[in-house]
Order: sequence, then C-alpha cells, then structure tokens
Amino acid sequence: MQIELFMRHPLRSLLYIEWILFAVVMAIEVSPRDGQAIELKWLNVGIVVVLALMGLHLPLGKLLVRVLYTIAQTIVIFLAAYVGMRQVGLLCVIVLMRSYLVFGRQYRLWVTGGIFVLYLIATTLFPYRQRSRAYRGLPPRTNITNGNSRPQPLPGTSAPPVDPQGESAQETRRERDGFKWGFVSLFAGILLSLQLLVDRILAEKQAKEELAIANQRIRTYALRAQENGSLQERNRIAREIHDSLGHSLTALNLHLEMAVKLSQIQPEKSREVLLEAKRLGSIALKDVRESVSTLRSDPLHNQDLTTAIYKLADEFKLSNQIRPACYLDLPLNLPQPIAITIYRIIQEALTNISKYAQATETIVEIRTEPTTIELNIVDNGRGFIPDHNMSGFGIQGMRERVLSLQGEFKIISNTDLGCQIVVSIPFVKE
Repeated sequence: MQIELFMRHPLRSLLYIEWILFAVVMAIEVSPRDGQAIELKWLNVGIVVVLALMGLHLPLGKLLVRVLYTIAQTIVIFLAAYVGMRQVGLLCVIVLMRSYLVFGRQYRLWVTGGIFVLYLIATTLFPYRQRSRAYRGLPPRTNITNGNSRPQPLPGTSAPPVDPQGESAQETRRERDGFKWGFVSLFAGILLSLQLLVDRILAEKQAKEELAIANQRIRTYALRAQENGSLQERNRIAREIHDSLGHSLTALNLHLEMAVKLSQIQPEKSREVLLEAKRLGSIALKDVRESVSTLRSDPLHNQDLTTAIYKLADEFKLSNQIRPACYLDLPLNLPQPIAITIYRIIQEALTNISKYAQATETIVEIRTEPTTIELNIVDNGRGFIPDHNMSGFGIQGMRERVLSLQGEFKIISNTDLGCQIVVSIPFVKE
C-alpha cells in the first residue's frame, strides 16, 4: 500500500528532498543539548514520523480536503514548536513544498506568506531556548538570585559593576532582537527562493507532460497518415489494374471475336488466334490474383468478426492439432476499424503461438464492457521475457493498432509460464 502511494506521488524528486530534510531534523533532535548526553524524545520522533507519512499521499481533489490537510500539518508544526523541537523552520519548509503541489499556482504566493506567518507565530509563542529547557524539566536560564534583581557573579569571577540605567541589558536585548529579525529575514528569503525553485521544477514537469502528450498525438497522427497512405496506395494500384487489366481483357475479347470469324474460313489461323487469346487470358488471370491479394482492404472477407475468428481457430487446428477455446461476447454494431484490429491481433497472436509457444492449450476471450472491448489471448506455452522481445514487428504492429484506437495493450509472460495478451479498446455499446 505504501509503495502504491509512493508511486502515485505527483513529484517524487520533492519527496526525496523531504526525506533528506526529515533525516536532518531527526539527526539534530537526537544530538546532545547543552552538553548533556544524547536524549531521544519519542514524542519528537512521533511528530517527525507523522509528518513524513502525511507526505506519502497528497490530496489533489476537493479544495476543502486540501485545506483540512494543510490545517492538520499546521497543528503538527505548532505541536513541534511546543515540545521544543529545534528545527521548526525545516518542518515549515517541508510543509511549504507540499503545499505547492496541493494548491495551484494562483495560491502559491499566499501559501508562502501563510507558512512564513506560521513560522513567526510558532517561534514567538514558543521561544526555543525557554521552551526547550522547560520541556526537559530545567529552570529558565538566569543569574538573578535576589530580590533586587541584580546579576550575580558566576563562581570564580568578580561582581560586574552595577549599571543603574540598564544600558548593558538594553544593548544585549537589541543585539538579540537584531539577530532574531535578521534570521527571520533570512528565512523569508529562503521561502521565496524555494517558491521560485519549486515553480521552475513544476513548470518543467508540466512541460514534459505536455511534450509526452504531443508526442502521443503525433504518433497517432502518423499512424492515421500511414493508414491514409495505404489507402492512397491501394487506390493507385486499383487505377493501374483497371488500366492494365482492362487492356488485357479488351485484347482478349478482340481475339475471341476474330477467332469466331476465322473458324469457318481459316481454321488454322483461328487456332493461332485462340492460342494467343489463351495466353492473354492467363496474363489477365495472373493480374487479377496479384491485385486481389495486394488490394484486399477487408481481411474479414465480408464476414462478421465471430465467423472470421472461428475460421482462424480452424486453420490453427489444422497446423497445430489443437483448437483454441473461443469465448466471444461481441456486440452487433462493432465498428469496422475495431473489428479489423481485433481480427489482426488474434491472427498475429495465433501465428506467434504456432511458431514459438509449443502450447497445448490456447484461449481466446472477448468481453463487451460498458465502455470498452476487452480481448484476452492466453496460452500455456514456453513464454518469454517481454522486455527482451518487444521489438519484433508482430508485437509492435499489434501495439500500434491498439494505440491508434486510443486503447491499451499489455503482455504478461515469463519463461515457462505461458503468455497472456491483454487488449482494451474504448467502445460504448449503443
């Protein structure tokens, strides 16, 4: 289940970056604090684990679900700040990267501002130095020990001079505030830089997806152009046949008329004309046979698909001594392109089984679903490794035929485990 969620993550490179940041947070959390030994807080670990698991599946549907998901992450961030985790900023960065994927581009600037405000609120409500000592059961750091609130000397040192005006304390406070706001400004710059980086990554991802779609469309158009080219070629050959065959038949007809006229006057001459007519007839017959085999545009021979498939099964039995079991559930209004594609795939599959599989059992099954035609061809033969045998013209041709109809083509096979061809073609039954 987790592997499936991981595979469906919209951008796995950002998921890898998340895991690296989580590893950094975990390493910092288990490192010694204030000179003490390594102390593992299971609540801190639980927060990191929960936040990591929330990133395996990002809600990309309804806006309400996405907002609730972001609120849940915000609660986890506040909890991390409350228990004294030292890298709340890194956790905010992780939530920010996820939010860029969850929300569209028009919301990303708002998301960046929201995460920045979240960081300010969390670190203001729960300052790290005080919350971390209180969380470990230690008193706050201070050298003030009497009612006059004067700083007391540390052991082995002399008392500092009293500053009645509190100028030293104010200077220290100003330096601390300056450091704090400098760090806040740096964090804001990091968030803005991260937004630009993620925007670029997502733009590149979108460009690649659009390029893949464009390539698929080009491939489809190329297949259609190839079909159109084949049609044009058939028309060209038909014209040539009309011209050449028409010429042969016309010459044959003239010779026969001449033979009839000469049969009573010059029998020998008539015999010669008949022999020439026979030669012309043989030439015309040869032209017809070659033309029919070249130009046949309907491989079903004007039969319905069910009858044509059963004839393929009978032909397969003649050469292999086994007859494929055919389970056919076909609609009456199946379009011709789909019928021809199914017929050609079954024809090629049975040819391959006959050549290579050495199977003793073969099944051809066609099911009509509400929106698709499902074709399954199964044999119990030798099988093969699909990755090593996908470049053949037969398999490639089957795949291209299915893709030209916006369908899906899959081969499931392994050595000595037979083979299964699975085809799904879009079709709405009327």
